[in-house]
Amino acid sequence: MITDRAHTRGEPRPVQLAQPAQQSIDEALAALGEQATTVRLRRRQLLTSSNGQLDCVYIVRSGLLALQTVLPGKPRQLLTLHYPGDVIGVVLPPPLPHAALCVIAAAELWRLPVKTFEALLAKDPVLSLHITRQIARQEARTLLHTAMVGGLSGEERAASFLIELGLHAGVPCARGMAFDMHLSRNDVADYLALNADTLSRIMSRLKARGILSQTGRMRAIVPNWDALCAESPLAATLTALHAKTDG
Repeated sequence: MITDRAHTRGEPRPVQLAQPAQQSIDEALAALGEQATTVRLRRRQLLTSSNGQLDCVYIVRSGLLALQTVLPGKPRQLLTLHYPGDVIGVVLPPPLPHAALCVIAAAELWRLPVKTFEALLAKDPVLSLHITRQIARQEARTLLHTAMVGGLSGEERAASFLIELGLHAGVPCARGMAFDMHLSRNDVADYLALNADTLSRIMSRLKARGILSQTGRMRAIVPNWDALCAESPLAATLTALHAKTDG
């Protein structure tokens, strides 16, 4: 903790670090966008590289992507989801077999060469701080997902996933939340490290209990958000890390 030791009573006093105004962040991102190439990707398109390293930095503007890998003799894994605002290419996992970014929902990205991106950060402290915090949030989300898959029951994982998706893409309705389900059953199963049939049974139980309902193949409604949150011991942490942020 940073403290002010010049406090008149001689006791340390917390000092709040200045937060950049949202307008300043928006202006910094707009300047970054002017240097970027806009890339539009269709559903199920893959972004791969020959050496396991991306040669550019990508900023997700819309849509949904997933980092996937397939280990020898094992089913596909979805290691993390990338939502609008996420930065891809700065922090990467170790080279993994058949690693790729898979487009879950049609996406628009900004693409910048690494050197251009680094130069923009070097000359704009507001942009640099925003990107640093965004990457820190993403790393925290990845660690939370690891804890979720490694420590929760199947029912708790499914509830946690619905909370995560609702926080990013949900629209409030009455006491609940409605959102698009762009991930297929197999996508969700691979993300939660569950068998697809097991996942179907879990979702059916949530529907039978009135916690989840669907109005179509790609649309989900959570009638009672509080009831869903009660199903996950990580609900508060998920809310802290996945709640929508501006910019």
